[in-house]
Amino acid sequence: MASSEKSNGRRLAEFIAASHGRNLPPEVTDAARLCLADWLGVALGARDEPAGRIVRDTVAGWRSGGSSTVLFGSPAAAPFAALANGALAHCLDFDDTYVAAVTHVSAPVWAAVLALGEDIGADGNVMLSAFVTGFEVASRAGHGLGEAVTARGWHSTGVFGRLGAAAAGAALLGLDAERALHALGGAATQIGGLTASFGTMAKPFHAGKAAMDGIVAAQLAANGFEAATGLLEPGGGLDNALVQDGAASFQPIEFTGWNILCNSFKPYAACHLVHPVVDAARALAARHNDIARIDLIRAEIGALADKVTGGKSGAPSTALEGKFDLKYCVALGLHGHDVSAADFREPWRPDPAVCATAQKVTSVVSPEMGFASARLTLDARDSVHVPVAKGHPGNPIGWDDMHRKFSALVEPVLGRRSDTLFGLVREFGCLGVFAEISSLLAEGDPAERSVSDQPNGRSHE
Repeated sequence: MASSEKSNGRRLAEFIAASHGRNLPPEVTDAARLCLADWLGVALGARDEPAGRIVRDTVAGWRSGGSSTVLFGSPAAAPFAALANGALAHCLDFDDTYVAAVTHVSAPVWAAVLALGEDIGADGNVMLSAFVTGFEVASRAGHGLGEAVTARGWHSTGVFGRLGAAAAGAALLGLDAERALHALGGAATQIGGLTASFGTMAKPFHAGKAAMDGIVAAQLAANGFEAATGLLEPGGGLDNALVQDGAASFQPIEFTGWNILCNSFKPYAACHLVHPVVDAARALAARHNDIARIDLIRAEIGALADKVTGGKSGAPSTALEGKFDLKYCVALGLHGHDVSAADFREPWRPDPAVCATAQKVTSVVSPEMGFASARLTLDARDSVHVPVAKGHPGNPIGWDDMHRKFSALVEPVLGRRSDTLFGLVREFGCLGVFAEISSLLAEGDPAERSVSDQPNGRSHE
């Protein structure tokens, strides 16, 4: 069959099957390591998040007896470790996004790769290749379809993240194209996750469940399980189910270039859709000494940002709600906050001054604005237009920026070992590095260790 006649499923499956023999360009492996640094940073920084703890404790209660690392927990079977770690990586809503698919790819795909890779004894280079394979499959399946899916109430990470995790799992297990096609079908039929759950613990659960289901689909396919193989074609079943009005569908998938080079990283611990207007707010904050004297704050944003975040009250009742409240995030930025993980901690005690400013914010949909752009105007006289928000291609975050983000998240957990871990991530794929990372993570939180090492688990006062 000529390449031009191949189905989407067949193209994806053959790409997966070729993973082990693929020579990745240096810039692609570097991008995969940058994704890993971001994934580890946001996962370790979420140590105390209730959603991550609850999933982790639930997984521990299953007593699966596996050998895959669960961050801050006991080892578990690979699917369950992926569930716990994938959820943890999305708890802060601070993880990367492939914008053209509106999908947090790394949270589920790195969770699946690390859990299954450790279980089968894969080396770092094989894991890197599997991650890139999963990223490229997820991003291509979701490219151009993610916004329509999101607008209709589906969480794209739960949709395309499952496909990416299954593709990465199939690559790690060395499945041929036929078995890989069944792995994709097995993942596709499990797809779910609702945007109505945003602002609750269920949102990070979507990422963990996508990682888990991807591994299960790949393992089933490896053992001969057969699934529908036409679900990823235009009108083939999945797109019709997700976008029932037919306004969007899968497009013919081609493998040209590397989508991972167009990934976006978050400088703020909130929904990616609010990032452009937060950039504008922080720029305006530097020009105004007394934000309380501002009466009118007008945010011009894209349609999707308005749909997901613009209609919120400006008075979130929880930290999770705050991450998806555009008015509140704008107010944080105007008051000079970093809009970091520290701004969204429980117990929830928002600053009354920030809340008062949030009530002055109105959002307006502008056809000039998209996912990464916004304009913010104060009292109809001082305005900032952000054409490309920080962290997106065109205004990227590099290794120096990532080091600062990583350190802020990880130093409270690992102390001085944070820099050691970051350096190891930059060398991931080199001989012995994965074992060093595993050993460092197994040492745990130095604060917790100093307590447990004392008699009766108590530190000296």
